[in-house]
Amino acid sequence: MPLAHVTETGNISIPKKWREELGIEPNSKVIIQKTARNIVIEPLKQEELKAAFKKIDEEIRKKRITFTREEAVKDDLYN
Repeated sequence: MPLAHVTETGNISIPKKWREELGIEPNSKVIIQKTARNIVIEPLKQEELKAAFKKIDEEIRKKRITFTREEAVKDDLYN
């Protein structure tokens, strides 16, 4: 089992072989989740992202949720 070094800013390196096997390209996005005792990193595929946004859009339409463009821009995930 390879060991990883965590930098002062929290960065880690994923072994090249694993990145190649999982299709993780430089500057690509990954999903990172914390469980009770572990950190799980999964590649985020563009197709999966599009499918997720499509489901969100469908749910918004189904529930007839409306909001202005200003509200959508103002309410980001990091506030």
